[in-house]
Amino acid sequence: MKPTVSDVNPVQAKFATARRDLAATLIERDEEVDLALTALVAGEHMLLVSPPGCAKSLLLDSLLAWAGGTKFSALLTKFSVPEEIFGPVSLTGLKEDRYIRVTTGKLPEAEFVFLDELFKASSAILNTLLKVLNERLFDNGDGVSRPVPLKLCVAASNEFPAPETGKELAAILDRFLIRKEVAPIRTAAGRSKLLWGKDHTPVMTTAVTSAEIDAARRAARAVPWSMEAKDAFEIVLRELAKEGVRPGDRRQFKTVGVVRAYAWVYGDEVVMPEHLEVASHTLWDQPGEQAGIAARIIGRVANPVGMRVNQLLLEVEQVVSGTDTRNLTDAAKAAAKLGEIDRQLAALKGNGRLAKARDYVRDQLKKLKLASIEAV
Repeated sequence: MKPTVSDVNPVQAKFATARRDLAATLIERDEEVDLALTALVAGEHMLLVSPPGCAKSLLLDSLLAWAGGTKFSALLTKFSVPEEIFGPVSLTGLKEDRYIRVTTGKLPEAEFVFLDELFKASSAILNTLLKVLNERLFDNGDGVSRPVPLKLCVAASNEFPAPETGKELAAILDRFLIRKEVAPIRTAAGRSKLLWGKDHTPVMTTAVTSAEIDAARRAARAVPWSMEAKDAFEIVLRELAKEGVRPGDRRQFKTVGVVRAYAWVYGDEVVMPEHLEVASHTLWDQPGEQAGIAARIIGRVANPVGMRVNQLLLEVEQVVSGTDTRNLTDAAKAAAKLGEIDRQLAALKGNGRLAKARDYVRDQLKKLKLASIEAV
């Protein structure tokens, strides 16, 4: 799908511009950018997991800077204490025999929160976070749960918690509806941009206000589902169940809203089956095998063209990385293979990624031919 800038909805136009600004410098992070903007519109928390150095923090910091509002960030370790996150205990309150926290500048007063190395936090921090993230309520120590202004929490980690970990980690993982495993840069073109590009920090040309975010959420909630998308969603859930993947009722219900937000971010007025691809990051409980099953089933049911495009692009990378351009015979075989992949892409219809994919294949073919000429 190709996002369109709405001439009617200026807020939607801002989101489209932000998407371009982020994707322009964050290499091979288009999907992560889409998910981050979707999470903001849907009002659902997002978790990114990858080895260090995959631009997780850069993406999330840039998104939060664009969103404005009050922010709180923390790098969590096993030595982190609740005072660092929720505020120190009030000395004045203790003198009055009251145990309350001074939350100024801390998480309970922030609209946007970024938590790095989430799963390294102590049980004391995680247990308090559970209620804040799910219910947007915080008990300051006096037994009264008060609303917090939290609009979005984004978190990062170097790894998912192991299945045998305690209930606290399983519960906190569940609070993040959108979960994405971020892969290092895979393509030769991306690696070249990484190595020789001057600066990879996104430059945001717009800013969005809290009121505009609220307007975006209202608009996204009003996006209707087409009958085809509803049928596809029901099929996905049935196929997942056959494979032993049964996301909870709350996760299924919230996914409906996330898909609406995803369609809105793309500038579409109706949810279509291809928008369900975002559900591959929500409709599973345990990472690993379940996530892979969800991606495969949703790709097959909701967006088979997009799935085929991804398969062909992986073939391109295998051809490019496995070709010795100094060997003219080897280079000629690779060029023929790239030409065949381009023809297969040309035969596909109905997916906005096709033009970009074909441009990439042709660019690789051109580079292959130039390298072979230089080798002669």
